Amino acid sequence: MNSKLVSFILMSLTCPLAWAGSLLDSIVGKRTVFLGDSITQAGTYVSFTSYYLQRLHPEKNFDVYPLGLSSETLSGLSEKGHAGGRFPRPCLFERLGRLMEKVEPEVVFACYGINCGIYKPLDDERFAAFKAGVERLIMDCKAAGVEQVIIVTPPIYDTTVKDGEFNYDQVMTAYAAWETSLKVEGVHVIDLHSAMRKARDARTEVFSRDRVHPGKEGHLFMAMSILKGLGVKVPADDLAKIQQDPLFKKVDRLRSYRSKQWMRHIGYNRERLVKPQILGETKSEVVKIQIEIDALRKK
Repeated sequence: MNSKLVSFILMSLTCPLAWAGSLLDSIVGKRTVFLGDSITQAGTYVSFTSYYLQRLHPEKNFDVYPLGLSSETLSGLSEKGHAGGRFPRPCLFERLGRLMEKVEPEVVFACYGINCGIYKPLDDERFAAFKAGVERLIMDCKAAGVEQVIIVTPPIYDTTVKDGEFNYDQVMTAYAAWETSLKVEGVHVIDLHSAMRKARDARTEVFSRDRVHPGKEGHLFMAMSILKGLGVKVPADDLAKIQQDPLFKKVDRLRSYRSKQWMRHIGYNRERLVKPQILGETKSEVVKIQIEIDALRKK
């Protein structure tokens, strides 16, 4: 990704922020959880987001817990034959209570939708299930004492179809439009979908080769959208340069390590049941990696 393209992407981000100024201060020093499906579990956009927060604000502390789970939904729905019939899609609410109890998050980012419509046309029943899932997530977060819930609308379903053909991205557009209409105290919405759709329409190359999972450019775009929503001004850096930065490598290592260890500690049920496990030396190891990150931030 060259600097000109990054500049275009930054200009194309159109997240509506009429409801607030900067949200950055609301996450500084707070236990911040990122929830979502396989895109969040892959975690590259979380790493890019954390990297810029750490790099651009070396005087501030950020405490990010990346806890996405592949195939997961908020709707509780699953298509027939999912994963070759081996298992249905997991639903966040199987693990959310344990997550809240163990992590005690103060801020929650949630990016769902792409799996929630189970890749079928827009339907009142499926749409209602998604809405109910989002509303339950907000309610459960508030009941657990979460101070800020930040809903990130779903990324695009990255395909081009002929007129009259079914386009699953229309479902994501409807889901995103409904989410941006939410007016709930302590809940903010970053409209990733609209910004990503606009950027994709202006280019010929896909963000997601399999239509669902963005490549590195797509993950960087997601991070930029979130950072803009937080009120962070992001420089137009080259993707390769970011990935070569020792600071990014350390931040990415921390994200990957913490995700694996805490997912096991919380437990989840996907293809198989993973019972909650002890954290062991996880917290001390995280401290060590963060010390290494802080040393790089001061340079």
